[in-house]
Amino acid sequence: MILVVSDLHAGHPASAVPAFLEFLEACESVEGGTLVLLGDIFDLWRRRNGPLLVEHGELLDRLMHLRGMNVRYLVGNHDYALLEIARRAGERGPFPVEKRLLLEEGGRTTLFLHGYELEIYGSFEPFSVEAYEALSSRMCAVGDLGGVVTGRIYDLYARGLDLAGKREALQRPAHERPSLDAAEILARSPARRLLLGMEAGDRLVYGHTHRASVSDDGLSANPGAWVEDGGESGTYLVIEDDVVALRRFGRDPFP
Repeated sequence: MILVVSDLHAGHPASAVPAFLEFLEACESVEGGTLVLLGDIFDLWRRRNGPLLVEHGELLDRLMHLRGMNVRYLVGNHDYALLEIARRAGERGPFPVEKRLLLEEGGRTTLFLHGYELEIYGSFEPFSVEAYEALSSRMCAVGDLGGVVTGRIYDLYARGLDLAGKREALQRPAHERPSLDAAEILARSPARRLLLGMEAGDRLVYGHTHRASVSDDGLSANPGAWVEDGGESGTYLVIEDDVVALRRFGRDPFP
């Protein structure tokens, strides 16, 4: 069994950290499964990295000592710095930290990634994936911004990377951003095979949009988010026997 969650944004004032801690406690009843964290679990754009991670020590401790499940951490744009932090630690970190992950389940290969690539290909070109990752890395290093991550410092980076015209759109909640509409269309398009490096029949599971969904054929799915930004919060995916189910913690049976 694979459980998938994304976009907790711990550090954001609307992050549902207490509910997520309850979710992790429930995960300890799942023996032999995998928990995939699809990125933006921590919001390092909003706070200095060290103090934010110290503040959320209980969350880190639960992830590091989760019983019965393997934890795989994929970075998003808001916690991209963890990739370099994990690289410096080598093999001694508490769990693998990667940009993308392939897992076999029920005879099918699933590609897991955060999904910012879909927004770039769908709306931001000629701005490249590599340029956006460089921006994400810088934004994780700007320190405390009082929560205003798309303010003046962000604008300076964006202007240098020809993103300044996107600032207003990027400030909107996820459910109101047209660029994420394009990302979702791309996630279900045959073009994803070439752009993301997928084979026929592969499933794509991505986050980033904060919009929980499962396509009719089950080959594209998004677990949604755990931050109250206008959309539904506390959702996750269960993948078992080649079936993908979308559930909301506290409302639907677990897992």
